Amino acid sequence: MKLTEDIAKSLMRRLKLPVPEGAPAETAAKVGELASEFGGTVALKALLPTGRRGKSGLVRLVGAADAEGAASEMLGRQTDLGYVDRIYVEKGAEIAQEFYLAFSFSDRVPMITISTAGGVEIEQVHATTPERIVTTPIDPLKGLRPWEAIDLWSRAGLKGRSLADVGRLTAKLWRAFVELDAEMMEINPLAVDADGRLSMVGTMIEIDDGALGRHPELSDVPSQRPDNPRERMVNDVNRANPGGDARYVELDGDIGLLVAGGGAGLLQHDMIVDLGGRPANHSDISPAPGTVKTEAVLDAVFTNPRSRSLLIGYNHLQMAPVDRVVEALANSVQRNKVDTSRFPIILRLFGPREAEARALAAQIGGVTYLPSGASLLDGARAIVEATRKVSAQQDEGATA
Repeated sequence: MKLTEDIAKSLMRRLKLPVPEGAPAETAAKVGELASEFGGTVALKALLPTGRRGKSGLVRLVGAADAEGAASEMLGRQTDLGYVDRIYVEKGAEIAQEFYLAFSFSDRVPMITISTAGGVEIEQVHATTPERIVTTPIDPLKGLRPWEAIDLWSRAGLKGRSLADVGRLTAKLWRAFVELDAEMMEINPLAVDADGRLSMVGTMIEIDDGALGRHPELSDVPSQRPDNPRERMVNDVNRANPGGDARYVELDGDIGLLVAGGGAGLLQHDMIVDLGGRPANHSDISPAPGTVKTEAVLDAVFTNPRSRSLLIGYNHLQMAPVDRVVEALANSVQRNKVDTSRFPIILRLFGPREAEARALAAQIGGVTYLPSGASLLDGARAIVEATRKVSAQQDEGATA
């Protein structure tokens, strides 16, 4: 469960960690009322359980007198990150330095990532000066002790009087990460004011769904349903039908993906990006009775207005008869009236009942089924090239 910032900070406040004063509001009038109580500069933050809000104009710093008007512009907006129906109003923080701190998992090993270059440009820092970011695993049996955290921050380049305080707070946040059964915790920025006081200005937390029974304090938190209608549809179909698991997350590219196998799916995604392609979504799907979950993901791809192509990529060991995947494809193509001459579909689909799958794909028409032995990279190259070709044709037609 991804927590919105108001809930994440209420948990941090309960653990007596340094978060600025703030409260949620559902109306512009309430935003104005809270801003008047706080006085001075306030931060208005769209309550969406995601990052990149600052880069998307969904975090605004305004004077208390301007807060209600600014809130009116934000509330009721459908954005790329979701629909804005609540705003977190937070007392403005004086910031002399911005740091970045995150706990996460890699191959089930907890990791810590820190940087003295925090703030909204942290992704740019990672791309241009990766040496300013320190990432290291944490021994889950030993944990992270204050002196170890201080040493990590020293390696990251932090010096002066803030070093010990930041290190001690980092150790406390590790304990909070464990106690909350979190899968991810990101503090960005972890701010330091001119007097050396620390403040967790940006806080994101994702809790392990399987551990929610241990957290009665989260029992009243509404279940997070995606605002994107296609993500919501796949989510609802997945919950309503037994077996397996289907996931669909929409991105801003134009190559639709139905990939399986966890790591193999991520590898195909990365290969496409390395080749200059832009995925329109990421997906993961495991075997389930029937084709309804597979069809839901395919329906989402075909109805996404950004999608211009589709790669279906399975390995030999996905434990699913591949003719059922092609059956789902045939049903979805027909239902959504997909013109395969204008919407390239590449299949890298090997495994049980492959001969039947190839025969069924031939009946759909316009589908490219790669030969046995084609690699994951072959599939990525094929879909990137096909998408470039059809995109050029469509763009030429639009300007003709």
